[in-house]
Amino acid sequence: MRKEWLKTLFLFINRCIFFIFNMFPLKKKIVFLCDFGDNARFVVDELVKRNFKNIVVLRTSKCKESFIRSDVESVLSFRISSVLDYLRGLYHLATAKTILIDNYFALLSAMSFRPDVECIQLWHAAGAVKKFGMKDPSVLFRSPLAIRRFKHVYSRMDKVVVGSDEMVPIFKAAFEMQDHQFLRTGIPRTDFFYDQSAMEKAKQELLAKYPTLHDKKVILYAPTFRDQQLEAQSIPIKFENIIEQLGENYIMMIKLHPAVAHNLGNFKHPLIVSVENDVPINKLLCVTDYVISDYSSIPFEFSLLGKPQIFYPYDIEKYEMERGFWTDYSKLVPGPVVSTDDELVFVLKKDEFDMEQVKTFSDTWNMFSDGHASSKLVDYLLKNLR
Repeated sequence: MRKEWLKTLFLFINRCIFFIFNMFPLKKKIVFLCDFGDNARFVVDELVKRNFKNIVVLRTSKCKESFIRSDVESVLSFRISSVLDYLRGLYHLATAKTILIDNYFALLSAMSFRPDVECIQLWHAAGAVKKFGMKDPSVLFRSPLAIRRFKHVYSRMDKVVVGSDEMVPIFKAAFEMQDHQFLRTGIPRTDFFYDQSAMEKAKQELLAKYPTLHDKKVILYAPTFRDQQLEAQSIPIKFENIIEQLGENYIMMIKLHPAVAHNLGNFKHPLIVSVENDVPINKLLCVTDYVISDYSSIPFEFSLLGKPQIFYPYDIEKYEMERGFWTDYSKLVPGPVVSTDDELVFVLKKDEFDMEQVKTFSDTWNMFSDGHASSKLVDYLLKNLR
């Protein structure tokens, strides 16, 4: 309860500061508030390509994207420890006509945007397996004060960008939204998978960084985070035994969710690579032959490449009870579901996958992500600023 009241005090202080800045005139600028930044980067690049430079990027401590470029008006460190930048960030949020965010930000509950300001949710996932927002089971155990804050945050979102119609009912339930609040422009960062030169460049960068990947069948293990394991994730999988059984033709990369503070460290086995947290997942997918995941949203984007996927939800009963799924897990995922290391090895060695299932999955969940998602969204943004 003490933590809840401290958060309330912090938000009250921000509300007062925002109220003062809200008296300044609105400007035709676009402000990005980023925890992740990958979708925002593609939108920023498209805006700059069209010579729109009134762009401000607010990077939280979680954001891995640097946005270092001379033609953006300002890139600020939006964290309390950087007091001046933080105050400047609040000013920009109060005086921008368009704001794009890519996560849940409690700070929004302290902001009352003016009627002609539009706040757009540029969500960080192309699809959804686990429940979130108001449908997260943990909400039932939160205080009435916290629940009111959640609702205030979601009410600040005027629009949400989606990559498919499948995400519409999910966002409607999670954020308590209406039919008219969806921008069916596609997920901006998926444009990368339609740019062959960019993918080839990324592939060469990864091969230079990890030369052991050359001439191997590359397996990427990319699990989602667990709420109680954000500092360091504990994974009950014997990676060394798996790679030993598969043989020297395979190599395994392990990439934890960006929300997890520390990766798994270095493995002694030469055919296992623990990937640093700041390596972009989309680049890793360029060198990947097989993805192994659990409840992550990575499979939604990897399906665009038409490659095999395996699902290893080793704690599915516990996870379903704590987080919940939007639909039946086994019917959603586009690949075999395994429950042991031996099953995983068997599926990889057999190497028989239903690629039509992967294509159907991609067509369903990526229906608006056609390589022009950033362009379509920027069309909307610029039209809206006139």
